[in-house]
Amino acid sequence: MTDGSALDPIFQDARMHGGTRVFREEQPITEEGKKQLRQHWQEYLDRTKCSAEKAARSMGVAASIISQVLSGNYAGDSEKYIRTIDRWLENQLLREAAPKPPGFVMTGVAEAIYGVMKWTLKTNSIAVVYGPTGCGKTMTLKAIQAETPGTIYYSIGSSGRSMRTIMDGIADTARLTGLRTSTAQRFKDVAAMFKGTGRLIIVDEVHKLAGRQNDDALHMLRDLHDATDCPMLWSGNGRITAYIHANKTEGNDPIDQIYGRIGWWMDLTQKALAGRDDDGTKLYTVEDIQRVFAASKIRLAPDAVRYLTDMANDPSMGCLRMAKNLVAMAMVAARDQAITADMLRAIQRERLGYRVAEQVELRIAEAAARAVA
Repeated sequence: MTDGSALDPIFQDARMHGGTRVFREEQPITEEGKKQLRQHWQEYLDRTKCSAEKAARSMGVAASIISQVLSGNYAGDSEKYIRTIDRWLENQLLREAAPKPPGFVMTGVAEAIYGVMKWTLKTNSIAVVYGPTGCGKTMTLKAIQAETPGTIYYSIGSSGRSMRTIMDGIADTARLTGLRTSTAQRFKDVAAMFKGTGRLIIVDEVHKLAGRQNDDALHMLRDLHDATDCPMLWSGNGRITAYIHANKTEGNDPIDQIYGRIGWWMDLTQKALAGRDDDGTKLYTVEDIQRVFAASKIRLAPDAVRYLTDMANDPSMGCLRMAKNLVAMAMVAARDQAITADMLRAIQRERLGYRVAEQVELRIAEAAARAVA
C-alpha cells in the first residue's frame, strides 16, 4: 500500500526498527552482547547527562534492578530486563537522530507579543494575548520567560483548573516551599513572595478558566495582581475574551472587576483575518517563514516557502504549528533534497486523506490569489 508514497522513507524507517539494537528479537543473549550493551548504556548516560535513575523511571523499572542486571548481579531472570534496556536505548537514539523542528525565531507575531509584554512591565498591568491555536504564542512566552529574569510561566492544564491548583502551580514554579496550608494562607504566602518585586507572571491557556467554578480562578489571579502590583500576561484563544466581554455586557459585577484591570487585549486572530483580506498585516510574512526554517538549516524551495506562508497565515489550518509539523515529516521524506511545494502537497494527501487535503489546497490557493490581486 505504500508503493510510490511520499511517506515511503518514514515507512522504511519503521521496517528498519530494531537495526540499532545489540540483540535483535530472534538473537540469544550472549556475554559479549551484555558487555556491548553496558558500554552503550554508559556512553548514552555520559553523552546526555541523563541519570540512571531517570532512565530507569522512563522504562518503568526500578533503578536498583537496572543496576543489578547490568552488573550481572541480578538473581532473577535478567533477559527481559536486558531486552528492555536494549529497546529503550534504541528509542533514545532514534529520537536523537530525528529531524529537529525549528525553535524560536523573532517573527511578527513574536514581536507583537514582546511589545505587549514590555508594556505590561512598564505599567504593572494585566494584558491578554489571544489568537488561533498554533500561531506561536506559547513558544514566544517561553522565550520571554528565558530572557526576562524572575519571570514566572505557568500553563493551565485541562485537569487542573481550580483556584487552588493554579495557586499551587504558580507557587511551585516560583519555588515557594513549605507545608500544605489553607487556601487563604497559601494565597498570603504567594502574595508576600511577589509583592514589590515587579516580577512578570505569565499565565498560558487562560481560556480554560472561562466559566469555571464561579470564576474563582480568574478572581484569584486578579486578587494576586492587586496584592502584588506585579505585571501579568495572560494568553489563550478567543474564548477568554468572548467570555469576559459577554459577561461584562450582561452587568456581571465580578467580571467587570476583572475586565477593568485588563489594560490591553492583543487580538492575533484579527491580525490573521486582516492578513487574509490582504491589507498587509499578516501573522507571518515570507521573510518570517524563511527565518523560522533557516534557523534549523532546513532547505526549502521558494515555492515551498510560499506554500508554508499561506498555511501559517490561515487560523483554520493550525497556523505555524501545522506548517512545522508538515516540514518535520517532509525532512524525513526529502532526505538530502530541498523540500518543494509538490512534496508538501503529496505529504498532506497522505496524512490528511485526499478529500481533506483538497480542501486545504483550495484554501491555500484562495490565499495565494488574494495576495496577487
